[in-house]
Amino acid sequence: MSMKSLAKTLFGVSKRTFSYSSALRAVHPVVSSAVFNEKISSPKLTVADFYATWCGPCKTIHPLLVTLSEKYDDVSFIKVDVDQMQDLAQQYGVYAMPTLMVFKNGKLLDQIVGADLKLLRMSIAKNRLK
Repeated sequence: MSMKSLAKTLFGVSKRTFSYSSALRAVHPVVSSAVFNEKISSPKLTVADFYATWCGPCKTIHPLLVTLSEKYDDVSFIKVDVDQMQDLAQQYGVYAMPTLMVFKNGKLLDQIVGADLKLLRMSIAKNRLK
């Protein structure tokens, strides 16, 4: 039995449904401090999601961030794994996950601790036209 047939039998969908390519393009993972600094220094509003792979609320909010990134094409979305990028997490005082930070031109404009999408939307609305 092919993977496509197996997926359709087990889940009622074809194999193609399990593509993550749009999610990977929408919220970009940060792999170094240099890349992080480059992204937040942009004149474009940047939302940084400080997350951990083991964090339940982080997993819950990620698809919502993908949706926001598709809605706001003038806002950049990045994600920082706090276990891989401990120096950045410490530098920005991240003590709980997820922590969402909003930057523009290298300046921290807002910090939201927890998976509060309403506060993030308000921050984006307030800061994207500055």
